[in-house]
Amino acid sequence: MVPLAAPDDPNDRLQHFEEEVNYLSALNDAILRASCQSLIVVDEAGFICWLSEDIPNIFGYEQAESLINQNVGIIVQDLSSSLNLGDYSQREARGFHTDGGFLQLEVGIAAIRSATKRGNVAITIKHITRLKKRRISQRLRESSAYILDAAFDPMFCTDGEGVIIMVNQAAVKEFGWSETEFIGQNVRIIVGAEHQDRHDSYMKHYVESGIKKMIGKKREVQARRKDGTEFVAELGLAEIPQRDFDENIFCGFIHNLTKEKAAQAEITAKQNLTSKIIDASFDALFVINQRGIIQMINDQSTKTLGWSRDEFIGQNINMIMPENHSANHDSYLSRYLETGTKNIMGKEREVEARRKDGSKFPCILGIAEVNDKGGSDRLFCGFIRSLAHEKALERRVSDEEERNLKNAKEMLEQKSTILGILDASFDALFVITEEDRIIQMVNQKSCDLFGWKKEEFIGQNITMIMTDDVATHHDQYVENYLATGVKKMIGKQREVVAKRKDGSTFPAALGLAEPQAAGLICGFIRDLTQEKAVKEKITREQLLTSKIIDASFDGLFVIDHGGIIQRVNEASCNVFGWSREEFIGQNIKMIMPDGHAENHDRYLSRYVQSGFKRMIGKEREVEARRRDGSTFPCILGLSEVVTNGTTQFVGFVRDVTMQKSLLLAEAEREASDSLLFNILPEHIAYRLKADPSHIADHYDNTTILFADIVGFTDRTSKMSPHDVVSMLNNIFSRFDHLCDFYELNKVKTIGDCYMITSIPSHSLEHDGCARVCRFALDMLGAVRDFNNTCPQHGPIDFRVGISTGSVVAGVVGTKRFLFDMWGDAVNVAARMEQSGLAGQIQVTRSVVDSAGSDFTFELRGTLSIKGKGPMEVYMLKHAKPNEKWRYSLKRSDGPKTRRALRCKSSII
Repeated sequence: MVPLAAPDDPNDRLQHFEEEVNYLSALNDAILRASCQSLIVVDEAGFICWLSEDIPNIFGYEQAESLINQNVGIIVQDLSSSLNLGDYSQREARGFHTDGGFLQLEVGIAAIRSATKRGNVAITIKHITRLKKRRISQRLRESSAYILDAAFDPMFCTDGEGVIIMVNQAAVKEFGWSETEFIGQNVRIIVGAEHQDRHDSYMKHYVESGIKKMIGKKREVQARRKDGTEFVAELGLAEIPQRDFDENIFCGFIHNLTKEKAAQAEITAKQNLTSKIIDASFDALFVINQRGIIQMINDQSTKTLGWSRDEFIGQNINMIMPENHSANHDSYLSRYLETGTKNIMGKEREVEARRKDGSKFPCILGIAEVNDKGGSDRLFCGFIRSLAHEKALERRVSDEEERNLKNAKEMLEQKSTILGILDASFDALFVITEEDRIIQMVNQKSCDLFGWKKEEFIGQNITMIMTDDVATHHDQYVENYLATGVKKMIGKQREVVAKRKDGSTFPAALGLAEPQAAGLICGFIRDLTQEKAVKEKITREQLLTSKIIDASFDGLFVIDHGGIIQRVNEASCNVFGWSREEFIGQNIKMIMPDGHAENHDRYLSRYVQSGFKRMIGKEREVEARRRDGSTFPCILGLSEVVTNGTTQFVGFVRDVTMQKSLLLAEAEREASDSLLFNILPEHIAYRLKADPSHIADHYDNTTILFADIVGFTDRTSKMSPHDVVSMLNNIFSRFDHLCDFYELNKVKTIGDCYMITSIPSHSLEHDGCARVCRFALDMLGAVRDFNNTCPQHGPIDFRVGISTGSVVAGVVGTKRFLFDMWGDAVNVAARMEQSGLAGQIQVTRSVVDSAGSDFTFELRGTLSIKGKGPMEVYMLKHAKPNEKWRYSLKRSDGPKTRRALRCKSSII
């Protein structure tokens, strides 16, 4: 800027200076805005005098006026000591945001001096927090892109103050913020209201104290999305090693538990329902394993046998058997498991059972296997129904039949003059006079039934065998008949109450008739006590049958030959949604989808006409329809029942929706297990399933082999990606078959490097080294076969190195599990391969000592091995033939020979 010449006149000169000062001030403001610098001017005491327009936005204030005359320490930490420095200084400082967060700043401090005294201080502010976070985010993303590509759960990386520096795409999809919106924000924006206020204090406490309250652990939290909705999640938080960063970096994974919680609640509800249904059974139920140990019972078992549920569980089932049977029970099960012969399985038989008090009772036993997959988890279900009541009733019926037979013989011995009367008798017989109703004659049954002797009967009024209320009206009945001739009771039967000599009463059937002898009335009395008891028993049994049918888990329908529903059980109402009244009288096709309903009547009609049982007596899976129109898969079993010449059909319908879901879940579980066994050694996989915590083992005598393709990089640089993968897959698949044949374990493939080991396997403790040596020799044979059969890839050679020693092995990671091992023996085996010769097997002295006398080794000499120094090394040349380990290259394309292959393909 060129200064203007000052006027001569004093007044004009003053005005000139004022205009130039205003111009310089405006120019200064314009320069500051154009430089994108944030500026604060404070006095010597540190109080803010002036600030640029963007300062309030940086620190979260709405108005600049709220900062004027405030000490600069409320927005920038520890500047007071820097205000008295020289003309200019520059350093990093911490800023305070109004939301409680911290800002990383770069500040420049310069004194504003006049000619006579020290003036104010100018402070420039540069906000570098977001810039640094973006740089760190970029470095993290570049170094861990595979994590972002593979993670199904949201992932967040933050610094020690909880500021987000990186997220993956799963986090963007789950929470609704974009990646740009996440970076630079405090991670508490995704924390539910319950923990949001305390989140920063958790991180600060760890950074300051080193106490891992949350770090390295999993816990259940409430997470919050951008739209404000919250969900239950599992949070896993870990600290990232600080090799590449100058501050604490933390990585957290969040797994949405909403579906798992819902599924767990549904399973619990179904399990509770199943337990209640089983306890509702009228028969005692037992579930035992293949050793006869009781696993489960229902309430009826405790009521019938007297032991409590806790006393039953874990005991052998022979506790409920008499001594003469208990010794044989386990042998029955053992014979069935060995031979499969169903001697008692799936059948009902009458046996004797024992209660806790030692008493015995007859019962019906039915036993069936509830799972037939074999293995150690085979279970059997038995139902026990007591026959004590039925046996007692049979004895009473037998006694009564004997008495009736005896009475019949006595009646045949009576005089021929009364045979006609006795033949017409129901049971007891009385002959009385018409006029005064005096007993003239009785039979022996009358004496037996009522308790009086014949002498005591004769000459007495017949009312002696009647109760008071009947006796009052009896004479009037006879008089009305004699006067009118109307046979109100004569020639008919009716039920009355009769009285014995001891005063007891019983129900009886009374029949009156007029014999040919004038003036006499003959009465027959039949005791109805037993008949009523039988009827009551039948009624009870029918009621019990109805309850059993209603307690069935399956829906039941009884239909006539026209398909009209005659009877249903409670399960049918529950399954289909109609009431019992709505079912009765309707055609059974009401429960069938439209496609099947039209054909059902035709099926029944064809069977009635031809007798061809297309569906009768069979089970098949069909689709059924509920009242609300929804359909479900079910098993339909239809049987023919003929009663009193009437043909009816009984159908059971079992909803198999749950079974299909369980089968699907089982298939998914088996697929998951298959994948896990394909990744990890078998018993390591089982251990990981049983206990998902980390697995770390120490093995003293372990043989490790490394094999690497010679000149792989130069060779593959001229090949297409498809040819590279095809070549590796072909050769490594051959190695996999060899690994399976020798029952070794493949650890991993790294590029063109193939690594196997003799552990983890307790069966290889004594000959693991010998197996690895034979594997190495056959491996070179497989390479030669590959060169002959796949010439398009050109001849390839492998370097092979073997070492033996102690190692530490375990499973690392929580995603893409890897079984790996570490130790000096592993490093030496790798050095043996790296320093080896093409097409040969280089081993250590420990391998020569451990392999045994079946192998020929050749001393190569002493080599300087990295990390070990001078070592004697040997070349494995030959092995003696052994029929046990005779391997044919053709078998690599054939079926699996020794165990299920865990690695069908090394590359794909």
